[in-house]
Formats: sequence, C-alpha cells, structure tokens
Amino acid sequence: MIMLALALTGYLKAGAQMAMPDYVYIGSTKHYNVDLTTGSTYTWKIDGEVQSSITNEIDITWNTPGTFTLSVQELPADGCQGPIRSGEVYVYQFALPDPLNECVEKIHNAYYNAVVKEVIIELPDYYIFKSGDTRLDLSPSNFANIIPPSCAIEIHWQIDFSPTPDPITHLPVTKPSVSGIGQPSAFGTNILFPGDGVNFNSVVHTITYQVVDCHGHISYTNSQTITIKPRPKIL
Repeated sequence: MIMLALALTGYLKAGAQMAMPDYVYIGSTKHYNVDLTTGSTYTWKIDGEVQSSITNEIDITWNTPGTFTLSVQELPADGCQGPIRSGEVYVYQFALPDPLNECVEKIHNAYYNAVVKEVIIELPDYYIFKSGDTRLDLSPSNFANIIPPSCAIEIHWQIDFSPTPDPITHLPVTKPSVSGIGQPSAFGTNILFPGDGVNFNSVVHTITYQVVDCHGHISYTNSQTITIKPRPKIL
C-alpha cells in the first residue's frame, strides 16, 4: 500500500493529488495517474488483471463493491521495468431500508360544541414518526468489511414532503423539507408526515440518502418512499 507522499519516482495518485487508499462509491468513475516519463509505457492492473491503458493515467468505473488493489508499473524506453506502485481501493454501496407504509393517526379528541350544537372531531391527518424509530436508518452492514473502521462514514438524509390539500381552503400545501446528519432515528424530535384528509388519497413522501466518507467523497443519492394512507372517508 502506498501513500501520496512516496519519495520514489512515479507515485500513484487518485484524482486531484489524493492519497491512497481510495474510497469510492459504487458506479463512480475515478481518474488515477503517476508521474509521466517521456518514452515510457505503463501497465495498470486491478487485482492482477491487466487494464487497457498503457499511458501514465487511467479512468476506472467501479461497478462492484469490495476491496481492490490497483497497481501500475512503468516500462521505460531502455526496457528495465520500474517498481510496482499499488494502493487499496474500497468500493462501497448502501442498501435502502424498506418502504414505509403507515396510516394517519387515530382520532384522539372529540368534543361537543354548544354553539353549533354538534360534536367536533379533531382529525389528525398526519402520521407521527417518533424519534428513535430505526425503520428509516441505513443498516451498518452496508459498510461492514469494505470500509475500514478508521474511515468514518457520515450519513446525510433529507425528507421531502408531497403537497397535501389544506383542510379548510383545499389548496395544496407543501411542508418544508426536514434533513439531518447521522441516522434519522437520532434526529431528536418526532417527524410528522402529512396525509390527505380532503380527497382521502394516499400521499407518497420521499427520503433521500447520501453518504460522505472520511476523505470527503460524496456518494450518489438514493431515495425511498414513505406512504401515508388516509382514514376511511366516512369520518
């Protein structure tokens, strides 16, 4: 394994002067290069398998999760092979939690209004996702055995709410997004997912995840749905 600051000629680099090992989210294309020597050719290998580039640089799309060894060897014009430079590449992905499907909350309050002489029922047209609920968390097994414990992973998430009709005006209203860093279960407060108490349709909200590794590499985004079903229209 090598680091960027190797004193030897032709050290292996990933991207813009970044140290190896490299941490890559699956599906990413990364650029690697070594110092150029005029007249030399280069042999690039991934786990011993020769790659197509014979120049001092290569672009690799990482489509399989796991740990790989990327190496390069220089063949100067005089025919004397140079030392092999190599570094570890950790390719990770993250699996989403299952879709969340819930009904709006049960009716909690009802009271008699003497002015209008009728029973007023307070209809909670939302679902309460309670703080500490782990059903929207990313599983730690997503990163186990791929990214070393020394490279901490930071989870970023954002919930975007779909518009729902206002119970009085019936005009669509969109609740502001909610976001956090870490697992959603650690957000610290309950999250209310709006439902539809006017047209009594199911409402599909979205949670989007992105992870950042210890070197600041940002993963692709991946989204899952939260569906809130209405109560029966008779109420």
